Parts: sequence; C-alpha cells; structure tokens
Amino acid sequence: MPPDAVSLRCILAVNLKRRRQAQGLSQEALADRAGLHRTFVGAVERAERNISLDNIERLALALGVGPATLLAPEPTP
Repeated sequence: MPPDAVSLRCILAVNLKRRRQAQGLSQEALADRAGLHRTFVGAVERAERNISLDNIERLALALGVGPATLLAPEPTP
C-alpha cells in the first residue's frame, strides 16, 4: 500500500464513529442495537479489529445505512 493510502479499516473506523456520534449514540448503545459488545465497537472505531462483513452489515443496519456507506472514503475537494 502506498504511504499516503488510507486503509479500508481506517475508513470504516472514521465513518462508523462519525455516523454513531451524528445520531447521538454511545458505543454501548450502538453495540446493543447491533448485538455486539461495546468493547468491540470501540476497537473497530480505533481501527484495531479486522471486522467481518457480517458485523459491518450489523453495524450498518443499526445505524440505518447501507454497508457501503461505512466503507466509502470521503470525497477529496
């Protein structure tokens, strides 16, 4: 990976945290909605976990978005 490239794991981490905070949810509340553990959500938001597609889908559904939304990089100006 080129040095300036952002990993998909980091993109997911940023998007997940932004979406969660925009909805006023704590990590625990999001984890409850998704059927996951609070510490798991925190680790994903810090890009420490290699998350499965199934869990990406669970988090996306809990946030009311499609999985692709959580994996899409921010457009560059």
